[in-house]
Amino acid sequence: MSGHSGKAADSEPAGAEYRAALGWALSDLRRNRGWSLRELSERSGLSVPYLSELERGRKAPSPEALGSLAAAYSLSLAGLLRAVASRLEPAGEGTAAESPPDLLTGLTQDDLAELLRFAAYLRWRRERAQPGG
Repeated sequence: MSGHSGKAADSEPAGAEYRAALGWALSDLRRNRGWSLRELSERSGLSVPYLSELERGRKAPSPEALGSLAAAYSLSLAGLLRAVASRLEPAGEGTAAESPPDLLTGLTQDDLAELLRFAAYLRWRRERAQPGG
């Protein structure tokens, strides 16, 4: 049991990064389709509160939930995971450099301004969550 707690502590930054990337990707997919959380809930069979926690990076989904989300978005599981991976890779590696233009296509100036406000909020929240911040 003590080995498990050490391993969890070691993997926490990676887990938090994964949850944040997953949340960002899920939110993008939903918003790009113009869906509310309720509509995604109806399409995926997952509850609105659970979906909200996923999008905010507070929870990591089970493999079954990932499958339900992929199906709701008419994506393969690999396609959904690629969307998440594009959020994890530094610019210039893999597909990350290609992803932002695809994700931003069709957004209005107001949409882009909203994204910038949200990014600023996320930075603020991350700084406040850090010990001593």
